[in-house]
Amino acid sequence: MGNKSSTPSDAEGNNASGMYLTPELQGKINSDFEEKIIQTQWNAYRKGHIERYQQREMQSAQRQHEVQQKQEQLKQQAKVVHDQLDQMIEGAKSKLADMEVALDHDVKRLSAKFNDSEISGGEKCVDVRAELSRCYNTLNSGECQVFAKKLEKCVTEALQ
Repeated sequence: MGNKSSTPSDAEGNNASGMYLTPELQGKINSDFEEKIIQTQWNAYRKGHIERYQQREMQSAQRQHEVQQKQEQLKQQAKVVHDQLDQMIEGAKSKLADMEVALDHDVKRLSAKFNDSEISGGEKCVDVRAELSRCYNTLNSGECQVFAKKLEKCVTEALQ
């Protein structure tokens, strides 16, 4: 013990702390340490992978929600346009029905007027009408203006 000439044993000389590990124990510690590093890296990778997946899912859900909102907006716009078109169609139908009633009334009024009155010179106008018809069938319509004016004059005179 205090003698410097004493030689330390081989086990004490190899390990400065005075402790030594068997190669099996040293291998197990190294293996456990490597497994812990690998497990830590794997957990970090899994965590990053799961976070990226969740982020993609969230972005996808957000895009889907935006598309649904856009579809709803377009449906509402289409409904407004269709309602306006329906109103325009109903207005046109109403005007057409009013015009039909007015035309029917005018036809009945004119029919009653012609049935009640004697038309003088009716046979004369038939001849002019036949001439105009023959002209339209054989000649250029521009050349038939003379016959058209003649018929108009004949009818005007007959109605007065």
